[in-house]
Amino acid sequence: MASAVPEDAIGGYLPLELGVGGPDHLPAGGRRFQSGRGAFLALLQAVRPAAVWLPHYLCDSMAQPLAQAGLTTRRYGLDPEFLPDAPQRLAPDELLLHVNYFGLLGAVQQRLLERYDPTQLVFDNSQAWFAPTRSVLATIYSPRKFLGLPDGGILIAPQVALPEFERDAGSLARCTHLLKRHAAGAESGYADFGAAEASLDGLPPLAMSALTERLLEAADGRRVRERRRENFALLAQAFDSVNALRWSLTADDVPLCYPLLAARAGVRDALRAQRIYTPCYWPELLDGRPLPAREMALAQRLVALPLDQRYDAATLSRRLLPVLRPLLAP
Repeated sequence: MASAVPEDAIGGYLPLELGVGGPDHLPAGGRRFQSGRGAFLALLQAVRPAAVWLPHYLCDSMAQPLAQAGLTTRRYGLDPEFLPDAPQRLAPDELLLHVNYFGLLGAVQQRLLERYDPTQLVFDNSQAWFAPTRSVLATIYSPRKFLGLPDGGILIAPQVALPEFERDAGSLARCTHLLKRHAAGAESGYADFGAAEASLDGLPPLAMSALTERLLEAADGRRVRERRRENFALLAQAFDSVNALRWSLTADDVPLCYPLLAARAGVRDALRAQRIYTPCYWPELLDGRPLPAREMALAQRLVALPLDQRYDAATLSRRLLPVLRPLLAP
């Protein structure tokens, strides 16, 4: 059972100053966990499906909970609209997990509600913090993809009975990279970032730590939402013409990044040489495992351009656009 957080003392040294962001960006009615994969494992342990359909294009950390729960994994490919190339009808005791990739697939998920029994759908909104919750079996959120947090995940599954869980005690040790970024820049904290990620592997479900809850509640959701949408518009105007993917930002979409499918590999490496860091979704997919052609292209050539709330249009226009344009020229 999650332990209550004691009331703090009066006086003494000052803590890290945190703002008051308000609850407008927090999904309503969710259970808070130490990570998205912890939330997924809690769901699987409670529901015990016979099998779960997962996309090939997915990080290994989201397949790990099925192994921990001793459940069968089935895989599906993605069509050009990121819809599942999976059976139109699932077996009664199966679930299908669909990822709201890059926070841009709200309309696609709405279409899935027409194709499948909603009680067999799990929507993975780890890359879509601001996406509205739809009437499916469960929705998973991962706020640290959008906010500077050490950990955290949220599960919304109103029809699933969940037990109480012990509270996570590891968040303080996962904060090193967050502080180093302020003190000495991005490069100084990458090893600590990797260690923080690795520390979440293989854990049982745990309730979100008091530290992460406080940091999460302090975030300015309105600013995050507006800045990301503004920056997406800038990057779309600059690069839609050379992007093999087509995106349409709906009123509910708040993007994780601007996903650009380049004509050739190597763009991420060239940007890294200029201290412009773009994540690979996901490096483990390039370990030689069999993948459909579309998923292989995404893993090799997708460039997830940063557009988060740290940057305004002037900064991206000065630092990113001049570097990237020559790399995409025919």
